[in-house]
Amino acid sequence: MIKIEKINDNINWIKTIDCRPADKEILKTEYHLNNEMLYYALDRHERPRVEYYDDEGVLLFIFDVAEPTRFNGDVSAEPIGIITHGNMLFTFTADKTNFVNELISSIVKKASKEEFEAMQPIDVINKTLYQLSVQYFDYINQINSVRTNIQRNLRGKANKSAINHLLNLQTDLVYFLTSLGSNNDMINDFKRRFTMYLTEDQKAAVEDISIELQQGLSMAEMANAATQQVTSAYSNLLDSDLNNTIKFLTVFSLILSVPNIVFGFYGENVKLPFMDKPSAWIITIIITIIFIIIVLLFLRANHFFKN
Repeated sequence: MIKIEKINDNINWIKTIDCRPADKEILKTEYHLNNEMLYYALDRHERPRVEYYDDEGVLLFIFDVAEPTRFNGDVSAEPIGIITHGNMLFTFTADKTNFVNELISSIVKKASKEEFEAMQPIDVINKTLYQLSVQYFDYINQINSVRTNIQRNLRGKANKSAINHLLNLQTDLVYFLTSLGSNNDMINDFKRRFTMYLTEDQKAAVEDISIELQQGLSMAEMANAATQQVTSAYSNLLDSDLNNTIKFLTVFSLILSVPNIVFGFYGENVKLPFMDKPSAWIITIIITIIFIIIVLLFLRANHFFKN
């Protein structure tokens, strides 16, 4: 679906949402975007990058955005495509990333009258990428909050569902780390190649994006390290509980084997001490108890009961 919106005299905004084959044909015939541009802009697996096409005068951005999730292990970062060509600004989003268009509309509405009238496509792109970079902070802080709640609720005990939840949080953080690192590389590439064509204000805006991305990387790395430590601690706790269970079952099986041995002997059709006495059954029980005590003392002497 293609929507066209005139922002000001300097910007015509062409929004492409869930691009279909018919939309591609319109973009190629009416706006002269070639197959390579559209492939990069629409590829859901494309890494963040910046490309400039000299012949067409087209500047292409691919940027990973953090999409709202419930932090359950789903892919939580998706690429969007942004193209600027003269006074035209193209955005390429899917259903999951359509919030980017709402963000751009909000940025335009909040601009002062002077900023609005002077706004160029690159200004909209800079402000949008800045806001998208800052959004990572909120999601990383939410992950930290979820991890803290799991720690608080499971202090002294652990269960499999909590471990799975922590592993899902780690998955989200891995995606965030990868996306933030790739976005930062893209911005650094843009600064290296194109800042000489920007105004001082635009250069400062690009630098602000780079700073926020680096800060997001630092936050994600710390959150990932903390989550890994908590996951490892609870995994060790589960392993310890399993070892204690196996140890208990081992002791229990050894104790149960003693009566079987003693009673088995007295069940044989051979002469044994005390078998003719009326109190033989009591004697066999006493012998059994003595052997059980010996087994327990032997296990204790070999530190079997120590954690």
